[in-house]
Amino acid sequence: MGKRLIVTTHSVAETMQLAAALATELRAGDAICLFGDLGAGKTSFVKGVLSALGADERIVTSPTFTLENRYPLHGTSGITMAVHADLYRMEGRVEEDLCASLLEAREEGALILVEWAEALSEYLAPCYNLRLTLAQGAAAKSTTRTLELSHTRDGLAPSLDSAWGGERSA
Repeated sequence: MGKRLIVTTHSVAETMQLAAALATELRAGDAICLFGDLGAGKTSFVKGVLSALGADERIVTSPTFTLENRYPLHGTSGITMAVHADLYRMEGRVEEDLCASLLEAREEGALILVEWAEALSEYLAPCYNLRLTLAQGAAAKSTTRTLELSHTRDGLAPSLDSAWGGERSA
């Protein structure tokens, strides 16, 4: 998938700040698929993005049991709705209705964020333009995270230089 940015954060707050920096560059209809082990920081990243876009961070939770949460956004980005899905409990089942719902919301201009996207990656691959892989540091209860953002968006890498000052590849 196009270009890559890799950066390491050392706290949840840093991860959320990085997410907020990315949020300033997101557009209506963008779709971010998040990959990573349990505890890697996917939900914290989503909270950082959504709070930067005007959602109340206190109500942003992982939709592990509901599969999908929708949040109205009140920021200045022009994005008015976000759909946050968590596919952890899908256990490889293909939920065509959920996939159709996500694609429909994207077509209507919602920002789509999908945790545990592996479950639907073959269906979502043609329509997501940002892929984020998070990995937790090796030490027990480590707060260090390595984030790898792969994307197909022109102009995204230069605009994130100050926040995502890590390794780059084209």
